Amino acid sequence: MDMKKRDFLSLAAGVGAAAGLAAATGKAEAQGRRPSPGGRPIPVGDRGLANSNVQPSTVDWNYKPRRVNKAIELWEDGQPIYYNGSGLGPGVDPYAQGVKMARTWYDAINVEMEHGALDFTQLREFMRGLVDGGPTRSGHRTPAVFVETGIIALDEAYARANSWVIQQLLDCGIHGIHQCHARDTKAVQVTMQMGCRYPFKRAGIKDLPMRGLRGSAAGFAAEIWGVELFKYNHLADLWPLNPKGEMIFGVKIEDTFADQQVEGTLALPGLSMAEWGPGDHSYWLYGLDVMPEDGSRPPNIIGMPEMVAVRKKVLDLCKKNKVMFLNGASTDKTALDYVIGQIQDGAMVLEGGEDSAIMGREFTKRKMPV
Repeated sequence: MDMKKRDFLSLAAGVGAAAGLAAATGKAEAQGRRPSPGGRPIPVGDRGLANSNVQPSTVDWNYKPRRVNKAIELWEDGQPIYYNGSGLGPGVDPYAQGVKMARTWYDAINVEMEHGALDFTQLREFMRGLVDGGPTRSGHRTPAVFVETGIIALDEAYARANSWVIQQLLDCGIHGIHQCHARDTKAVQVTMQMGCRYPFKRAGIKDLPMRGLRGSAAGFAAEIWGVELFKYNHLADLWPLNPKGEMIFGVKIEDTFADQQVEGTLALPGLSMAEWGPGDHSYWLYGLDVMPEDGSRPPNIIGMPEMVAVRKKVLDLCKKNKVMFLNGASTDKTALDYVIGQIQDGAMVLEGGEDSAIMGREFTKRKMPV
């Protein structure tokens, strides 16, 4: 059964659909769709478009944005961000999808290219659509956009050989990279510090061991951000390494090799966020034993001792290194991913539905409009 990682996680946590719907999920995902709560597949291009316009009771309607990157602005205010997927997929017009997503309830959009198509033209058109359909209700030019890349952190040589992909993605005008399978600290260092940064020395910012490789052709990215090219060169740096930087870099600690080097990886200068990758982690820890071939409901995987330990380790290191912790979020008070519980635990990057975001924003007394 073809099932995305977080669909699998939702089932494991007991917050997803029943076993019959799980089978429908696999079929829908194979066709580039996801199931609705009632089991009716929703076309990929319609994902996340509904915005109920429910604002937190503390909203400030006079709010004025101070940054390009909406996610960083919220983090600086002590607020979690809420995100989900882009809705891009086979048969979806990327420009039109961008226009539709421009006023989404998401704070950030994840363009999934780990298993989705690595398509730079599609990404540019999506970003162009976001600009033309915007601004967001908070006044930002676009939501924050990061790409979940298929360039994993395998080893240093692999990272160097594939760093060109990171530069191509950033030149599309996105605001960050989320690297899967962050198993080798040196590989992450290459991708993050060389692939994402310019070679400039910056006043007040410590020089890093690996100098940036980005070149002088970011005119399209500057246009997407709505700034002059030279201004873009000043802003296109990693936060919080550079407090003025508008780019984010995240990692997934999602296999047993990544576990072995996690202390060093999450201490790297330039890192913004990290997650524990429960879907893939379960592959490495338990294999097919927790994936019934008949598609029946799997056990409560994220409650298993090994998984609990993995999550705690990543969360503790995130707190130690001031890195934003990412976790799924739901409105089910009995679930391990209950949004209020996640916020109280320190999660600052939450993936879920609008209902979870509404609940979380009210709990944290958010002021920025949605």
